[in-house]
Amino acid sequence: MSSNLRRYGLIGCPLEHSLSPFIHGRIMQAAGIRGEYRLYELERHELSEKLPALLGQLDGVNVTIPYKQAVLPFLRGLAPSAQLYGAVNTVHQGMGHNTDGAGFRACRVPLEGRQVCVLGAGGAARVLAVEAVRAGAREVVIRARRREQAEELAAVVRKQGAQHVRCEDFYTADSCEVFLNGTPLGMWPHVAGLPLSPEQIASAQAVFDTVYNPAATRLVLKAKTLGLWARGGLGMLFEQAVAAQKIWNPQVDFNLLQGQLEAVRKELALEVLRHSPVKLVLSGFMGAGKTHIGGLLAERLKMPFVDLDQAVEAEVGLSIPEVFTRWGEQAFRNVERECLAAELKRPGPLVLAAGGGALVQQGAASLVHSAGGLIIHLDISLETALARCAGQGDRPLLKGGAEAAEALYQRRLPLYAAAADLRVNGEQQDIDVVRDILAAFELEV
Repeated sequence: MSSNLRRYGLIGCPLEHSLSPFIHGRIMQAAGIRGEYRLYELERHELSEKLPALLGQLDGVNVTIPYKQAVLPFLRGLAPSAQLYGAVNTVHQGMGHNTDGAGFRACRVPLEGRQVCVLGAGGAARVLAVEAVRAGAREVVIRARRREQAEELAAVVRKQGAQHVRCEDFYTADSCEVFLNGTPLGMWPHVAGLPLSPEQIASAQAVFDTVYNPAATRLVLKAKTLGLWARGGLGMLFEQAVAAQKIWNPQVDFNLLQGQLEAVRKELALEVLRHSPVKLVLSGFMGAGKTHIGGLLAERLKMPFVDLDQAVEAEVGLSIPEVFTRWGEQAFRNVERECLAAELKRPGPLVLAAGGGALVQQGAASLVHSAGGLIIHLDISLETALARCAGQGDRPLLKGGAEAAEALYQRRLPLYAAAADLRVNGEQQDIDVVRDILAAFELEV
């Protein structure tokens, strides 16, 4: 480790939510690099005055939006990676580099020989499209809201030797083998955004989303529920930072640090959660274990936990059976909806166990999504539900007997599936249910 303090920084605007200091700080710590990483938020009119000095003073510079192209005139040259993408995100000794492609390649998306659809036509989409060609995609389809942007990107891709490239309307319903999302749809706090229909997701073989905030978007979660290869952009974000550190510190053998770097990547997922406090809302039929699993999950993630039924009881001063008896189910649902809305307004991250009927009510799922929440369905069979609830006399909706319970289950099951962003097998051991949820969000802790 060098005794000299190395200085790095990120140039862009705005930078208030940047994770770069955290990521590079942890990477340097793992690699034994004595350095600091700071944010330099510059307005566009400040570039000509301040950028040359920063480029001269810092040992390494990252560049983010909106200056990945504006920085080009201030550099003495461009590395092949920067020439390929027409943008710079890393500077070393006056040379511009682009590590986004390296970050994407490290994710190992299955592209070779496949029909690949790129969603969007901006900077991120350009990386996805070019890398799809370089990986041997059979065909590249570009879908963007603005046709002229899509055609411009198609021209860039053809220059890379692609023989089969075409543009389509962004909202076309056609399927594709691999979808690569280069748009911000689904980014926190607007987690409801979904760039594909459920039918399009189901028809795919693989899905990749450059959005890393949350670590798994609705697009990624729905693809994982169907058993598809699916990844969010967190790995790409992390690996492009590692690639930048390799450029700045060629003396370090990062191949010897894989274990330490993997630990940093997992820690990053938790840091993303702290920066973008997504609410994880558990849904499912009675007996699915929402309260128990929710408590375990919150404990593992060091997040607050709320049981919605308990919140309702605290609000009205009555037990759930008493509310049903005195006021009826509709009155209970009204209070339940009010309590759900109130809990979702809590600042910060949260694990919430919803009642069995809470999220099948009209508009409930939209309420969760609009509050930055994602819905996890703990899926169990009717037989398991009845076995787990046997002997519990405090279940108002089970008082009608087995036939009524089956009718209720069959009515709710498709509603659970429609509302859910992620389905998890609730028949497993508790530790396995929690593990599957953590893995889906890249939150293995």
